[in-house]
Amino acid sequence: MDEVGRGALAGPLVVGAVEIYQPIDGITDSKLLSSKQRGLFANQIAQYSMQISFGQASNEEIDQLGLKVALDLAYQRALANLQFDLLLTDHLHPPGGGGRFISAIGGDSLFYPVAAASIMAKVYRDQLMAIYHQFLPDFNWQKNAGYGTKEHNEALNAFGPTVLHRRTFLKKLPLN
Repeated sequence: MDEVGRGALAGPLVVGAVEIYQPIDGITDSKLLSSKQRGLFANQIAQYSMQISFGQASNEEIDQLGLKVALDLAYQRALANLQFDLLLTDHLHPPGGGGRFISAIGGDSLFYPVAAASIMAKVYRDQLMAIYHQFLPDFNWQKNAGYGTKEHNEALNAFGPTVLHRRTFLKKLPLN
């Protein structure tokens, strides 16, 4: 399992879970791959996986519950319909304490299935943000996926926050 969108200013936090049975050359942490590479790998991962699941925590849940609780909620949602013997994560202890797990800093670089989950979660979230971009094009979310780029910050200054922005994150920004 791995999560994406933790530091974004807008959109949900997404956790991906993948049970994959065949290695695919070149799979690594999603942050080290281009968008095109992630898309190609996502298709291969889907082909060679027994189970794929996603869990989300909305921007409202992040604001209301805090990032840690919202992250636990997204993990629980991703795990809700999965069966597993061992869970591998990227430095996070899964919520609820049930089941065996191995967690390591840099798990998306160390564990092949965590890298696969990282890619699937990133592709899923990026596609979701591209859809949101169609309704709120001023923020260029199909390019920045809701992260705090210079362009995104300039749009926040010009147009103000949208219903998809994380209000608690915006309070920490030096916006005009």
